[in-house]
Amino acid sequence: MIIRYLLFFVFLFHSYLSFSESSLGEHQSLFKVDAIEIEGNKKVEAEAIIEKMKVEKGKVLDNYTLRNDIKKIYEMRYFESVEAHKKVVKGKNILVMKIVEKPIISKISFEGNDEISGDDLDEQIKTKEYNILDVNTIKADVLLLQKFYEEKGFYLANIDYDLIKNEFGGLDLVFRVKEFDKVRVKKIMFLGNHEISDEDLKVFMHTQEETLFSGLSGSGSFKEFYFKTDVEKLKYLYKTRGYLQVNIGNPVITVSEDKKWIFITIDVKEGPKFSVNDIFFNGELLFTETEMRDEIKLISEEIYSEETLRKDIQTLTEMYQDKGYAFANVLRRLEIVPGENKVDIHYSFEKGNIAYFGKIIVKGNTKTRDKVVRRELRVYEGMRYSGSLLRKSKENVNRLGFFEPGSVIFNTVSPRGKDDVLDVEVSVKERQTGQISLGAGYSTATKGFFQASIAQNNFRGLGQNLNLQVSLSENQKTYNLGFTEPYFLDSKWTAGADIYKSQNGLISSFSSEKYGGDIRVGYPIFEYTRLFLTLRHEVTDIEDVRNPTIDLDTENGTAASIKSTLRYDRRNNIFEPTEGHYASMSVEEAGLYGDKYWLKTTLEGRFYKPVYEELVFRSRLKLDQIMKTRSNKNIPRTEKYQMGGSRNMRGYNYEDIGPQIVDADKQSGVITQFNAGGQFSVLSQFELEHPLIKEAGLKWVLFYDAGNVYQEAFEADKFVLKQDYGFGFRWFSPIGVLRFEFGYPIDPIDGQDGQQFHFDIGQLF
Repeated sequence: MIIRYLLFFVFLFHSYLSFSESSLGEHQSLFKVDAIEIEGNKKVEAEAIIEKMKVEKGKVLDNYTLRNDIKKIYEMRYFESVEAHKKVVKGKNILVMKIVEKPIISKISFEGNDEISGDDLDEQIKTKEYNILDVNTIKADVLLLQKFYEEKGFYLANIDYDLIKNEFGGLDLVFRVKEFDKVRVKKIMFLGNHEISDEDLKVFMHTQEETLFSGLSGSGSFKEFYFKTDVEKLKYLYKTRGYLQVNIGNPVITVSEDKKWIFITIDVKEGPKFSVNDIFFNGELLFTETEMRDEIKLISEEIYSEETLRKDIQTLTEMYQDKGYAFANVLRRLEIVPGENKVDIHYSFEKGNIAYFGKIIVKGNTKTRDKVVRRELRVYEGMRYSGSLLRKSKENVNRLGFFEPGSVIFNTVSPRGKDDVLDVEVSVKERQTGQISLGAGYSTATKGFFQASIAQNNFRGLGQNLNLQVSLSENQKTYNLGFTEPYFLDSKWTAGADIYKSQNGLISSFSSEKYGGDIRVGYPIFEYTRLFLTLRHEVTDIEDVRNPTIDLDTENGTAASIKSTLRYDRRNNIFEPTEGHYASMSVEEAGLYGDKYWLKTTLEGRFYKPVYEELVFRSRLKLDQIMKTRSNKNIPRTEKYQMGGSRNMRGYNYEDIGPQIVDADKQSGVITQFNAGGQFSVLSQFELEHPLIKEAGLKWVLFYDAGNVYQEAFEADKFVLKQDYGFGFRWFSPIGVLRFEFGYPIDPIDGQDGQQFHFDIGQLF
């Protein structure tokens, strides 16, 4: 009977177990196992195989155990065959498991991959050289490679593999790739959308149609992963506009016959638009309904918005967290009013327990000192938990500009056994804050030029700013050395100093040379607001006078001034702002000593706002006024204002804008026009900026400028603004921001027609 069962077992597991003539055969009885041996293993340890087996020394072998042991060994996926044998040595029964290992993958290669490198493909797969062959893993690798190609836009790529025996007894694994061309999105069509236009829907999607600039921007490619998220984004857009019952069907994708284009059709059932009926607050309430209604933005009778609701939940959660309830949970429930296109919003509060901040740990800062990060925090160890202060702390660390965008992460973790304590882990990834710039070129204003600068915005890892700049051109030479300590002697005081020398031949009236220096201090008086005081000493010397109306006694000499500045800064990043606002007001008076007397006032405001995803709106308004403080002391031309060029009115050349005087040479009769400079200027600038090639730090920009310079002061009846528009490209390179811009004046006067090309280094505002 035992032999029959054994023969039946051999038949069923033919693919797993083959018996040789010396194996457990039909004339053999199962036996008591005195020892177990493994034969044929080269890579896999015998102990690892025996560990999988249930057979033990001293026990009688049975069919069930043997069958399962062989199955377990096969499940290790390292063996082609497994045989069970018995041998007797000195009267002892030994169970011998003879195995044949699968071959080794000696080499992995890729064929047909013209668009994606083999190194990039190798990073995607799990199979590695010198691994034991595992066909299932290889099949999974094919799917990984397929997905990787789809993410790169090769939606129709086909991948297969071959296993080739080599002369060493191993196997060469070859992945054969048929890439085809990238599939491009030719057309996205919507059916059933009446309230939101096709264009508005397309803008909200990651998947975009092919355009002329797709080769640079990457738009137009089809990626399965992003396309799936697009459907959810469209639902979110509709719900943000009030369409709670929107239904977006599965998109229909059609591939052209040449397999180069795809056409996407999306069916939309918008449903009715809902407004908010009433709002209810339930659960563990810490605030009155009036207090909570004052904080939220979504109120009764307004159109329902999913985005506004999300922000309101964040606001309500933060209110609880500011009371110390770190684990507060705000749940929302929507209830449609029967028979009406209205919805009730039910907020339910679970406050949890009060918590305190434990340890604060800074991670990832290999260069920046811990204290540079810690002094920006608004929370401290042992303090009762506060959600808003934790958020402000993160904003402050981001604003430093020392770390990669999006890399600043605040994690809160409860240490073991302390549920009422939250440790704060501040994780950062440092960016390149030092810049070495060497450049040469040609511009319409400066002619040929050479620029060199060394700037370190996080000098010695202490948050200090050190910069040395040299700029040489045919018409202008500038040398500047500056240093700023944002927290002088670890206090709240800011201290800094500059020394400089400049030679300017751009002004039509004369050439000038200035040299001097300044020292400055600042102190925070409110949140995000600092008051600065600057003392400046400057000597001016002009030569090569071309304008006969210039008075050398007025221009030459020493100016000693004191300047006070009030600055408010809520930008999300100092060096590359994309959101927030900035305002400053300054008053500078010359006449502490020296030869010059005047009073300057400046007002400036800047605003940054993401319009959609990475499309950023930027604006700036700047007013300048200079006035006489002594009747017998005129204002020097070197202190007056003019406009034109890469730093203000980009559709005009340097000194095109401002009061003009005409001089006629009595002997030659040659008429020359000079910009006399004005005492009041107004400038407004508006920009739309968006990444062109994000990985390379390249952006495109559209701009509009409006401004003018007036003789003495603002006069409403004479208020006229010069205007221009244009486009440009900005490269946020390792050596600084390189700006290439083309400006076009609007309604220019004679002599100012045509475009202006400007190249400059540094962010404009």
